Amino acid sequence: MKALVTGAAGFVGRHLVRRLKEKGVEVIPVDIRPLGETKKVDVTDGRRLASLIKKERPEVVFHLAAHISAPESVVAPLKYFHNNAIGTAVTLEAARHGDVSLFIYISSLAVYGEPAAVPLTEASSVAPVNPYGASKLMGEEAVKVYNATYGMHYLIFRPSNIYGIGQNPEYAGVIAAFVKAVSEGRRPIIYGDGLQTRDFISVKDVTELLARAATTGKARDDTFNLAAGRSLNIRELLNLVTSASGLRVDPIYRRRRPGDIRRSEVSNERVKEAFGWKPMEELRDGVTELLEWKGTH
Repeated sequence: MKALVTGAAGFVGRHLVRRLKEKGVEVIPVDIRPLGETKKVDVTDGRRLASLIKKERPEVVFHLAAHISAPESVVAPLKYFHNNAIGTAVTLEAARHGDVSLFIYISSLAVYGEPAAVPLTEASSVAPVNPYGASKLMGEEAVKVYNATYGMHYLIFRPSNIYGIGQNPEYAGVIAAFVKAVSEGRRPIIYGDGLQTRDFISVKDVTELLARAATTGKARDDTFNLAAGRSLNIRELLNLVTSASGLRVDPIYRRRRPGDIRRSEVSNERVKEAFGWKPMEELRDGVTELLEWKGTH
């Protein structure tokens, strides 16, 4: 099997490329940032992307390329709609003309907005509260239109908060930010009161599921939440990080950021059943690994 991965130089993209190769998949990595063997292509550049797909003939396209900061999207909405929504449509069109058989789109729980009830299921209503969530929902709709109009098979995954080695603490990832601050002896920052809940899932578990979804053919033309199925609030998360580090650090509280969602509790029952998958990494083990890795970098 041959797969093209957009956003391949990003945090999840790098892990996914590695996991696919471990499963024997031939990978064409694409990103706007040249990194190693990654081909420099902007997903909004339809001509260049279509030319690459026609040349390489991948059976599967993983579309990860996206801007991912909800607070930044409030400040720069057009940046997000252009890259995330238009970029997805351009990638779909290039895939259509390249006879791609499966398009795997990485969306976000942000499409749900502030939930009326938890846990979130795939049947929960979608009502994004920031341009980031709206741009990802637009991408989902484009994927479904290409299925209905052109018969392109798809899978849509809505991951919760992904963490792991190599994540950028300045751009996304509260776990990475907490680990960095604690490792450097600084007081971590909590935005809001710290009682907002989140579901955290390891990038290892995410990429294992994505690779399995492409190679097993167990489900097609469907949308799944991709989460650990457990949630905790940000204060509890910081306590976990400080406990694992053996340090006690008091946080700095700052004003809640615009576009932040209060509650995120997610059911992962459908994705477990569809792919015979379950998250394997315990959050404490993942945090400990990050602290150890940070100590050597």
